[in-house]
Amino acid sequence: MGRNGAGKTTLAKLLCRLYDPQAGAVEVDGVDLRELDLDGWRRRVAAVFQDFVRYELPLRDNVAPTGAPDEDILAALQQAGGLGLADLDTVLARGYDRGTDLSGGQWQRVALARALCAVRLGAGMVILDEPTAQLDVRGEAEIFDRILKATSSCTTILVSHRFSTVRHADRICVLEAGRVVELGSHDALMARGGRYHTMFELQASRFAEEEPDGVALA
Repeated sequence: MGRNGAGKTTLAKLLCRLYDPQAGAVEVDGVDLRELDLDGWRRRVAAVFQDFVRYELPLRDNVAPTGAPDEDILAALQQAGGLGLADLDTVLARGYDRGTDLSGGQWQRVALARALCAVRLGAGMVILDEPTAQLDVRGEAEIFDRILKATSSCTTILVSHRFSTVRHADRICVLEAGRVVELGSHDALMARGGRYHTMFELQASRFAEEEPDGVALA
């Protein structure tokens, strides 16, 4: 959690080893990530970023680019709320024989299914960087209920601006200018009255103004 430019996406990409730190180190169980086999590490990590890739390939290959049994692909699509978007052999692009395109929200479900399929194949850490930005609050809540059930045995790192989702995390890390400024549960951070509390109250008041029913943060 943090404002734009706080370093949230940078940290997520460092954890994926999409690039390495120019100074210092990222360690897992005391081991520098750069000392681990890169391909082996990436098989252990499933990540979905806001700028996720949209492959002009069949749905099957969008969910499992390196291959997976159809039953795992279909199960992942169901967990992501994307079952029925298209047949597994349908190319997700216009201009192909019986090809089709998807809306932004539908593509996000495919990207989430890609991560959940990786979990079914053995990934133990899931990184979600604003993966539901094109969904409304209720759609996001529904998707994350599904994700939390599917990743209950994994370490899940969630980057989001929406407190309705973040508040349910076991530990919340507040970043500012690339540094951790607060760390704790929702209740602990609210009681502290610091940056997290301020951002939460600002978002809650904004949602209260936008929602005529007064339904803001569940």
